[in-house]
Amino acid sequence: MAALVSIVSSTGGRDPLAGDAPTAEVELVAARDLALRAATGDPAATRQLLMLVAPAVLRSVRLVLGTRSPDLEDVTQQALMAFVSALPTFRGECHPAGFASRIAVHAALSNRRRIARLRVVPYGAKELATATDLGRPPHDDSGTAGYQRRCVRDLLAHLPQDQAEVLALHVVVGHSLAEISQATSVPLNTVKSRLRLAKQALRRHLESECPSS
Repeated sequence: MAALVSIVSSTGGRDPLAGDAPTAEVELVAARDLALRAATGDPAATRQLLMLVAPAVLRSVRLVLGTRSPDLEDVTQQALMAFVSALPTFRGECHPAGFASRIAVHAALSNRRRIARLRVVPYGAKELATATDLGRPPHDDSGTAGYQRRCVRDLLAHLPQDQAEVLALHVVVGHSLAEISQATSVPLNTVKSRLRLAKQALRRHLESECPSS
């Protein structure tokens, strides 16, 4: 397991969740088969699977923690190790990279909770609560979009775990609600409810701590 970080840095590949539809469907079948073989303890399949999901794991951790986090490497390794440990529970309802992304978000949120340092941010509550990273440069922390993203990251540590997970997967990582439902094995309506509650809690927190001028 000590070589997991080197696997991440050596992949240099694209996120398998970002492919075009026809290619993605072919890759999904192959990836599911690979995950099932890795779940039996096949070392070659496990290494190949780690190389496949590493870009999604690294991207998820980076988006939740920020590119400058000193814990980025450690949390990425923890997420990959947790992914391997959780493989026997993978039921093939989504791409393994989506399953790994959820585990990565969990690891990153746990890290944020341990080191939670809330910034007092005088930014509009409504804008933050309805923020989305879709269409934005994935690692750009400059300007208003980056400022907004950093605030949301900090506030994730103050939400209930299930709400923070959905908010992070949807708002920060950019997964659709359907993808989150598949990755978490939670009904779509429950995902929607958790997202609504998360945004309400986020808005209330911002309004009390960082009122708009």
